[in-house]
Amino acid sequence: MTDTKPPGRLTRPSSNNVSVATELGNKPKKSGKYPIYLRFTENRKLKRVYLGFDILKKDWNEEKRQVRKSHPLYKQYNDSIADKHAEVTNIKRESKNPNAAVITAKLKGGNSHYFFPYAYQHIDRQAYNTARNMRTEVNKLKEFVKNDHLQFSDLTVALVTKYQHWLKTAKNNNLTTIHKGLSKIRTIVNQAVREGLLPIGENPFLYHTLKEGTPNRVRLTEQELKALIEVPLAEGSLLWHTRNYWLFAYYGAGIRFSDVTCLQWKNVAEGRLTYLMRKTKHRTLQNHSVKLSSQALEILARYRNDASQPDDYIFPILSQKREYLTEADLLKEMSRKNALLNKYLKKLCFLAEIPKDLSFHSARHTFADLARRKTGDVYAVSKLLRHSKIAITEKYLSAFDTEKEDSAMDDIFGV
Repeated sequence: MTDTKPPGRLTRPSSNNVSVATELGNKPKKSGKYPIYLRFTENRKLKRVYLGFDILKKDWNEEKRQVRKSHPLYKQYNDSIADKHAEVTNIKRESKNPNAAVITAKLKGGNSHYFFPYAYQHIDRQAYNTARNMRTEVNKLKEFVKNDHLQFSDLTVALVTKYQHWLKTAKNNNLTTIHKGLSKIRTIVNQAVREGLLPIGENPFLYHTLKEGTPNRVRLTEQELKALIEVPLAEGSLLWHTRNYWLFAYYGAGIRFSDVTCLQWKNVAEGRLTYLMRKTKHRTLQNHSVKLSSQALEILARYRNDASQPDDYIFPILSQKREYLTEADLLKEMSRKNALLNKYLKKLCFLAEIPKDLSFHSARHTFADLARRKTGDVYAVSKLLRHSKIAITEKYLSAFDTEKEDSAMDDIFGV
């Protein structure tokens, strides 16, 4: 296509006075971007069909009715607009009564939208961590198909099956990683179905079963935990701090990294830690209170001093002086610090001669496993982990049952 004859600029009335034009919506969404529509006019009545993508007002050429080159996806978007106009032309040609209602109904049931522009628009509406993980999976799919103009109609069961095989052979992804990645692609496709961009019967994930592998939840045994604690470290070093953070998460009933990072001194009172958990099903903060063990209190004592204020962070992971203007900025900094500390945890494992790929989240796994072994009370463990259902805890713990199964075999056969 060229800039001289933009498809959105043409307004061609049909025999029954239906005209079509591309337009930018009047009101921006929460993201500050404006939706792009096809507008149908018939007998002075208007109908609109959302094209599946939004742009900033500065990226819209009102005269040419197309996306400016200032937008990184301008070619894909303009091609999509051209395709949609061509589809309208075909509907008019093939329909006996091509009025606005008929045309818009057939358009909403069509599937000629491009997948990647829609996917990235969907990603932009997500929280930072969700968006980051989802973008990684969409980029992998783009690498596989080698086609920026992939349409929803191209997402067939055959393509998804080939992509799954490619993830396993070319990317060396295990079954769990593949399942998580495809689940994110499925989420985007399902949303497109809900918005009428893809007929439900053409959703490939209705016919493709995602096989879920057994997750490799790394945790420490009591002996390994003891070895980690006893490694001699220089006080005040980053390795020393990293071990303190990890151990506090463990002693605090498996506190997530995002929560450890944001803990303030006002969250500690009368031997209890009370804080708002950041990760919940509906992204709403949830209050959690847990009794602190003597080991956890000992770690806190290493960081409290006469200058400590109630609003100060307990641990020097985030800067006390820096202000985070948006949630995305805060999450981005957390992600960076989490990656750094995970590298130091691997160094700690090397020093402690622990042959495991430890991460910060392993503190939660370690607590869950050892707590269940010591108490035998899955319900209590579930409450401490703040799982919404005990079935979630049972599934969570099932990954740790290998040693119990091996011990049973030893007991049975006297190995």
